[in-house]
Parts: sequence; C-alpha cells; structure tokens
Amino acid sequence: MRFEIKQILCRSLAYLLPVVAVCGFLASSAQACKLGSMGNRSITSAIKAPSTALPDQSRLPAHEPTPVGLWLEEFQGADGSDDKGFDTFYADGNELLIDNSAPATDNVCSGVWEQTGPLTFKVNHPSWDFDPSGNLMAVVVLTATITIDRNGNSFKGRETVVVYDPTLTSVIYQMAGTLTGKRITVNSNPL
Repeated sequence: MRFEIKQILCRSLAYLLPVVAVCGFLASSAQACKLGSMGNRSITSAIKAPSTALPDQSRLPAHEPTPVGLWLEEFQGADGSDDKGFDTFYADGNELLIDNSAPATDNVCSGVWEQTGPLTFKVNHPSWDFDPSGNLMAVVVLTATITIDRNGNSFKGRETVVVYDPTLTSVIYQMAGTLTGKRITVNSNPL
C-alpha cells in the first residue's frame, strides 16, 4: 500500500512545475524520478538543499559611488570669482543647486546629470539671472564634469559658466573654473 501511494503521488506531482524543479535537484541518473530506484530513501532525502552560501565577494564588482545625495560644492573661477552652494543629486538624473548668491537675483538652478565613465559624471544646469528689481537679465548655463573619489565623499572637476542674453541669441560672458565637492550626511557638519 505504501508503495502504491508513492506511485500515485509521483504520477500526480509529475505534472506540476515544482516537481520538475525537484527532479532537477535529484541525482543525475535518468531513473532518479522513479521511486522504485530510490530504495528506502524518501523523496525529501533525495533532494539536495540549495546552497545558502553567499557568492565570493571578491568576484563581484565593487560598489561604485554615485553623486546621489547632498553636497557642499565650491566653484573657483579663472577670473578669481568663487561661489558656494548646496547641490542635491537625485537618483533619477535630476539635480538642484542652491548657491550663496542673493535669492532675488538667482540662487537656484535645476539641472540633470549622467554618468560618462568610471566615477565620472556630467552635469548641465541652466538658471535665470535677475537684477535686484526682479527683471530678467540673462540665462546662465553651468556645465561640469566631476570625478568622485573612490570613498564617495568628495569630488573634483571642471565647470564652465556661460551667460546668455535673455533670448539666448548671444553670449554675454563665459568663464571656466574648478569645482570641488564634499558629501553631506546626516552625521556630518555641512561646512
């Protein structure tokens, strides 16, 4: 009777996907799914448990830092100008910079970023520039290429600032400079 129940069970389960998976874990012999060839062993004792060991970490690619997060960045222009700001990089490729210029004249620029190489990222962020009365004076486009250090806590790069007239038909001013950044975390002093 016990042998008949096992035969019925094996035939019934043979049509289900889990049994196909179970048979894959059984011995490689074509006879492995036949209960008669198992002797006194049960199906559960013939199944090899999947390995719970983690993969060899040395063979996996190392986690590469991205700019995602909040940064204190500083721009040093070739003309001696400097600017500091809080720059937020979002995982979706958007970026938001709030610098230390007067809010009424322009201290916010939204931008986008993408990875261009190992630890290297390109940033493009346009902004409006206003006079103190609130009149649009120019469109400023900041483009940068930054490289993040391996520990992911700082970056260095080059930035170009191009100032266009409000209609974007002519360049009023252009300058290049260096850009550095320090990552801000919940436990770090931002300055």
